[in-house]
Amino acid sequence: MKFIIFLLFPIFSFGQSKLDTVSILNGKVKILAPKELSSMTEEMWKAKYPARSRPTMVLSDEAGEVNLIADLTQQPATENQIVSFKDFQIKQLKAKRPDLNLLNEGVKTVNGRQVGFFKFVTEAVDQKVFNYYFFSIADGKILLFTFNCIEKLQKTWEATADRVVASLTIKK
Repeated sequence: MKFIIFLLFPIFSFGQSKLDTVSILNGKVKILAPKELSSMTEEMWKAKYPARSRPTMVLSDEAGEVNLIADLTQQPATENQIVSFKDFQIKQLKAKRPDLNLLNEGVKTVNGRQVGFFKFVTEAVDQKVFNYYFFSIADGKILLFTFNCIEKLQKTWEATADRVVASLTIKK
């Protein structure tokens, strides 16, 4: 049995995406991001999200099927409000998106900070999308991240997304 595990180990390790450190908010926030992702072009942003202004960070693969977005909202908050914010966001999304299938949600401590998160699947125009929202507090405001990919890539990318979340570091 041990031999089989050693034979399978290379398969699992090659399936993991390589990660690079990305800094935002003048180096106050650091997070690991998949090397396969680069800054999304303005044209792709406008095509995918025509009604939204461009956030602080938008990374995407070449096909636009895997995305990592970060934005510091203007909403003041404290770490004590993370649970309430998570619950409110889920309630709002469910109201707007009856197709929302909530997979997991909670609050965990990451590098000394409270991080709220929830994972869900929604319908897009032609396929389903796996979404992983996570957020914490930076400069007294909600710092919101979104990792998403088309559902058929969820198995490939969800573990990497978990590693991205676990890497979040915010200087006080």
